[in-house]
Amino acid sequence: MPRVRRPLGIALALLLSIFAPPALAGQWNPGSYSTWSGFLLYTPWVWPSRDYRLYVPDNLAPGSPRPLVVMLHGCKQEPDDFAAGTRMNALADREGFLVLYPKQDAASNIDRCWNWFDSFSQNRLGEAAIIMGMVEEVAGEYPVDRRRIYVAGLSAGGAMAAVLASCYADVFAAAAVHSGVAYKSATAPWEALSALEKGSRTAPDTAGRDAWKCSKSTRRPIPVAIFQGEADERVRPVNADHLVRQFAQMGDLADDGRDNDSVKAAPTATTLDQEPQGHAYLLREYRYGGKMMIQEIRVQGMGHAWSGGDDAKPYNDAAGPDATQLMWRFFIQHSR
Repeated sequence: MPRVRRPLGIALALLLSIFAPPALAGQWNPGSYSTWSGFLLYTPWVWPSRDYRLYVPDNLAPGSPRPLVVMLHGCKQEPDDFAAGTRMNALADREGFLVLYPKQDAASNIDRCWNWFDSFSQNRLGEAAIIMGMVEEVAGEYPVDRRRIYVAGLSAGGAMAAVLASCYADVFAAAAVHSGVAYKSATAPWEALSALEKGSRTAPDTAGRDAWKCSKSTRRPIPVAIFQGEADERVRPVNADHLVRQFAQMGDLADDGRDNDSVKAAPTATTLDQEPQGHAYLLREYRYGGKMMIQEIRVQGMGHAWSGGDDAKPYNDAAGPDATQLMWRFFIQHSR
């Protein structure tokens, strides 16, 4: 669908194009994206536009395609504090990838949560369409390696990351869901709280089949890393179980187009580890054809927080394994 701008937005864009200096590496670069496809079902009065921040690593070389990581913040967060807590920009400088931070606003959700439960977003419209428009815009303006585009999120951002991984396996090489819920865990706002506490209202196998259809029956299983605090009272651990089952079912269909349990929701390896003076964690691997398809990290004693983040910022727990590093190691194993 074509991109749309309001008159004020057009004027500002023209002024910026004339007077603004070019975007510099190692700095935040602001932007916004609008599309007619971005209206939500349950808040149709909200204009379908969202801002974003793009972090360009300080070692970016012109003409050298680099990976892009899309980072979706949780409720009551913004890109700046999400980036600071996860330390993703520091990793981007070391590893040389770009980071896109879409920004939710209070007009769309009073707590600045992504509306992962909105039926439009679950069908390649709504906020999913807006975020994917941002991805396309950034990939058109910067040297993005389209084979290595990844998405990750925390809490409501994790739930939206699950939506994007489910519906855009043709775009993303891999995904990471931290303290989130499975695709179609809720399909209306009044179902969302129940899903967080009790798990998906849609059977995970059914959600996996629906996700494959939403992703245009892509013949490629999408690898997913799942992080969950075992003491999380906001998003209960049962949701991690449902995420594993949903993406295993989706992968089963994506493998050969048949529902024949070729990709199974049963771990092929399990390891118990411990952070020095920190949390113990269980790591489960789900491999298919020798490739890591699902990686599940269950952190004992951790609540609703980013594992291994900077606990000077809310919703971070420094005592957990470093989710930022673990996600990147998972991502670089996969390309489209």
